[in-house]
Amino acid sequence: MKLGLMWRAIQCARAGRMGDAAALKGASTGGKAYPEVREKLARLATPFPAIDLEALRRLPEGTFGREYARFMDDEGLMPFVVSREIAEELAPTSCLEVRYPLLHDAFHVLLGFDASLVGEMGVWAFVSAQHYSPAFDFGARLGRWLYPLVIPRQRAALRAASARGEALARQARCLIAEPLEDLFALPLKDARARLGVEG
Repeated sequence: MKLGLMWRAIQCARAGRMGDAAALKGASTGGKAYPEVREKLARLATPFPAIDLEALRRLPEGTFGREYARFMDDEGLMPFVVSREIAEELAPTSCLEVRYPLLHDAFHVLLGFDASLVGEMGVWAFVSAQHYSPAFDFGARLGRWLYPLVIPRQRAALRAASARGEALARQARCLIAEPLEDLFALPLKDARARLGVEG
């Protein structure tokens, strides 16, 4: 844990800069992407995309971007925005730790998981099965242990979501290293097909 980065994350959160806070918090864990994922991330033209929710709301019905905006609105969420200064500071060493919080909710939409703990388990299982980093693998293990304690009556649903997430991960492209933000204008079914997350 890099305490200096965590302290800065807390300061950003207090100032209402939630995107910078999430980025610094992710970077503070010290977790790193596996080498093959790090290489793929290095090829991205825009590792930390700025997502304009208002523009996405204007896209045609059924597009990935419109469905993402609907998901965010339904859940009362706003996309994280990472300042240019923080992005430039963290990009060389913490690309995964910053990019994933920016696109986490897009994963929900692409994979067809809601924002409940069952849905979160499905996304965590997917991310772990795609082998992004040891820290993400640990997050999935923690979820598999903790979520059944929190929602014991939904253990079967948690197991099903986990299995579905893992199955999707085996057939999909490395989602975190794909320029997801470039696919917002596509019909959701076409975006899913291009990324290999159909089913």
